[in-house]
Amino acid sequence: MLAPSEFEPDRVRGYLDTATYGLPPARALEALAEAADGWRNQESWHRWEEDGETCRQLLAKLVGRPVDEVAIVPAVSVAAGLVAASLPAEPGDNVVVPADDFASAIFPWSGLEARGVEVRTAPLAELAERADRRTVLIAASYVQSANGAVVDLGALRTTGARLFIDLSQALGAVPVDLDGVDYVACHTYKWLLCARGLSFLAVRRDRLAEIEPWTSGWKSRDRPYENYYGLPRALTDDARRLDVSLAWLIVASARRSLELIDTLGIEAIATHNLRLASRFALELGLPQPASPILRLGVEAADAAVSNLRGAGVACSARAGSVRVSFHLYNDDADVELAVGALAGTGVRRPC
Repeated sequence: MLAPSEFEPDRVRGYLDTATYGLPPARALEALAEAADGWRNQESWHRWEEDGETCRQLLAKLVGRPVDEVAIVPAVSVAAGLVAASLPAEPGDNVVVPADDFASAIFPWSGLEARGVEVRTAPLAELAERADRRTVLIAASYVQSANGAVVDLGALRTTGARLFIDLSQALGAVPVDLDGVDYVACHTYKWLLCARGLSFLAVRRDRLAEIEPWTSGWKSRDRPYENYYGLPRALTDDARRLDVSLAWLIVASARRSLELIDTLGIEAIATHNLRLASRFALELGLPQPASPILRLGVEAADAAVSNLRGAGVACSARAGSVRVSFHLYNDDADVELAVGALAGTGVRRPC
């Protein structure tokens, strides 16, 4: 286990469901309690705004982007919707998405069909092949929610299309190389161990002017704390023009979770996660995984998940299979527990 002082062993033992939501470190829970106490005692809200700006800086660092390219939004679907609504596409153009990607990563693009833009679906490994000279954008999750498959960004870059990449199942779990990616979105409540409600959208600086700030609010103007009323004379010239108002208590807690991830280091976390996932696969005679998410074919997935939870292993049923995922609070004892619990579930193969 990484950061053992942050997690109670009895509470995290057997939790192999980070792909659904991550567990909070002690420091995040303490910060949440402090923020709630501050709410009750009429504390100044400016402190929580400062927490939000620190979150922005930490998120920018984690994805290797300048802080002025990062906007704070509440969900990945909001980020995708902003890009889709402003995408410079004409009738006859197309957008390519994985056929089985998570719904929030691909639903927003379907609105483009009303503008005469084709939304093409393809298997993850064939996205680049489905692109042509009229492809204006390819959108995909870096790591697939259902089975842990990793997209081939190198192949996508060769198409010349704009790239929108969702990191919700990747950032904090595996290393990512975002060179050449135009738009990066991520929700923080999974591998970044934050409470649900804080996401971000990073936009390459030369693409920012293309996006109409449909969600702009009081913080989208220059010097927002000087005037809260009336139409702004000018919006900021950076990604803050796309900000949605902060969920104050969430960012107060999220700051501490992101600080932990930053201190431990993405590379160290990814190495730890993949080692456990690889050992788990080896114990079951399965191919080595590309990410810490594994999807297992079983007889009666819902019943198998129920049985596993009864044996102390938290996991999920996805598309008729069992999904497990390993993160920084897991260790070899979790692998042994899960392998033993799976013995009677009829594991067939990864899906």
